[in-house]
Amino acid sequence: MAFCDCKASGGICIKQELLRNGGKAKPSRLTYECEVMSVIHYDGLVFFRVKVPLSLEREVKRPGGFVFVRRKDAASWYDVPISVQFEEMMVGSIGMTVLFSGVKTIQLKDLAEGDTLLIRGPYSNGLLGLQHLEAQQSSRCLILTKGIGLLPSVSAVRYLQSRHNETELYVDEGNFSPSILKFQLDLFELPFKPLTLLDDDDELSTPTKHLIRRFVADGGSLIHVGASEYVIHQVATYLHYIGSSHVKLSACNNAKMCCGEGVCGACTEITADRRVIHHCKEQVKIK
Repeated sequence: MAFCDCKASGGICIKQELLRNGGKAKPSRLTYECEVMSVIHYDGLVFFRVKVPLSLEREVKRPGGFVFVRRKDAASWYDVPISVQFEEMMVGSIGMTVLFSGVKTIQLKDLAEGDTLLIRGPYSNGLLGLQHLEAQQSSRCLILTKGIGLLPSVSAVRYLQSRHNETELYVDEGNFSPSILKFQLDLFELPFKPLTLLDDDDELSTPTKHLIRRFVADGGSLIHVGASEYVIHQVATYLHYIGSSHVKLSACNNAKMCCGEGVCGACTEITADRRVIHHCKEQVKIK
């Protein structure tokens, strides 16, 4: 029998999966026909709740959980990955928020109660540092978000609160309409404070640095960053600079995510030890 000796890991190599399964292809993730239960439209954004099987609900209602969504009458290439909001389990439904920003999301603009959506999943690598986030219990956690990074970070905040953690949420509106961000925060009853994360030189702003220093000095345990790769790097670098090794870091996995399931190869990276990884499938260290 041939053996695949590539350095891929984490279930990425299709050939090795085939060999381990006795030469038979494993079934791909299922696509479910799901009824839209409720829809809330607001200024270029929609929040909708969809009835789903309990088996799918259990898998995706966790930080970093997401699914691919499209209308029933749309072609398969209109599949769009959407984060699933973390909330109470075993209710037979999931909630998602979509911002209309391209042809794949515009298809959902006229969504109405009673419509049918095709949902494919589960997928679960929408956040990095997931092991640190899930380890928090009765701790102090700081959440920094900017623009659209707030939407997938809502699940992280709600998950931390469900485990009796004390959370501080700071929101930089970025290029977003303040009313859109307020709608999302009010929808999930999340108190927050405004904060400009970067200064005019695109460095961490002085208030942000002071906030991080105070959080570290007061015994904070985790910082979650829902923003661009650049902002995540700035926060990670500053934490290293001030020597806060006890503070863990988690972040949105949006730097290289493309197709979301390891097919297109856009998120492929070769590590220092020559391993080939896919960011949409593997947890990697935040740098």
